[in-house]
Amino acid sequence: MSSRKVNLDKFHELMFSDIDKLTELNQPEIQQLLRYRFAFTVLLEKPSTSDILLRDALMNQYNISMSQAYRDIANLKIVLPNVRNAGKEWIRYIVNEELKEAIQDAKTDGKLKERILAILGLAKYNKLDQDEAEEMPWDEIIPIDIEPTSDPTVLGITPMANKDEVIRQLYEKYKGEIEFEDTDYEEIKDDSGKEINIFQ
Repeated sequence: MSSRKVNLDKFHELMFSDIDKLTELNQPEIQQLLRYRFAFTVLLEKPSTSDILLRDALMNQYNISMSQAYRDIANLKIVLPNVRNAGKEWIRYIVNEELKEAIQDAKTDGKLKERILAILGLAKYNKLDQDEAEEMPWDEIIPIDIEPTSDPTVLGITPMANKDEVIRQLYEKYKGEIEFEDTDYEEIKDDSGKEINIFQ
C-alpha cells in the first residue's frame, strides 16, 4: 500500500477528532488536516464552490502555493468523497461533543437527573441501545464458478433423441404462420465449403 494511501486513510479516521488529541500526527500533518477541515467547511457552506475558488481560499487562508492547494483539494475529495455524508459526520461530531459537554456540566453541578438524561441521549444518538448488525464477511464469500452449457442434463432433463426431427416437424406445422422479412443472411457451410440444410 502506498504511503499516500496510508496517510489519507489516517486523515479520514482523524478528520473530526479534537486537535489536542491528534498525538499521532506531526506538526506538518496537523497543518494539512486543518487545511482539509477549512476546505470542507467552505464546501459545506456552499457545495457548489468551484475548485478554483476553493484553491484561492486555501492559498489566502494558509499562504500555500497553488500546486499545494490543488493537492489538498484532490486529497480532500479522496478523504471525504461525498460532501453530504461528510456534513452528517460533522454534525454527528458536534452533537456528540455537545452531549459530552452536557454530561460534564451536569456532573460538575451535581445535577444527577440532567446527567442521566444527557448520558441516555448520547447513547441513543450513537444507537448504543440497538443490537449491532452482524457484518457480512465479504472477503470470505467466494463467487460460484458458472460455466455456460447447452447440455440439458445438467438440469436433470433427458435430452430428446430425435430433436432435429421434432424441429423439422414443428417448422412444417407452423411455417404458414411465420411472417418472413427480407434480411441479409449468410449460408451455413461445412468445412468443405458445401452449403448445409439444417432441416434435413
